[in-house]
Amino acid sequence: MKTVIDAPADIVFLWLEDNNRLKQWVPNLVSDETIVETPEKIGTKFQQVFLENGRNMEMIGEITEYVENKFMRVMMQGDKFELDVSYRLESLADAQTEVTQDTQLKFKGFMKILTPIFFLVSKLSKNNPQTAAHAKLKQMAEQEYQSRTS
Repeated sequence: MKTVIDAPADIVFLWLEDNNRLKQWVPNLVSDETIVETPEKIGTKFQQVFLENGRNMEMIGEITEYVENKFMRVMMQGDKFELDVSYRLESLADAQTEVTQDTQLKFKGFMKILTPIFFLVSKLSKNNPQTAAHAKLKQMAEQEYQSRTS
């Protein structure tokens, strides 16, 4: 998924890596706590809690690749699935950034048989949570940039 945001990459990147900012645009994220932080960011571990259907779902994540203001990849583990999520930022102009998100989902155990169904539903759904999340990310990063330049 690609989104063009009218803000420089350094501001957009803050919205991808800052715990408090994440909670403002990632759907159902209620908690994001750093467990281990490394100076180079690679190897930093965190715990996220999502509210799904009235229940808390905990995931443990780790930053596996990191280039400040350009690229970040995280691997996340939950009880039923694993996520491999990467964000690539490209500056289109001084104050315009294209964000490309690639997400790979891998189910565990008996949930593996549902993979094709989830893939089709996500592709055909008009209420794609990733689309809504990117719209919120765009809004929040642009607001921050506007407030800094006003």
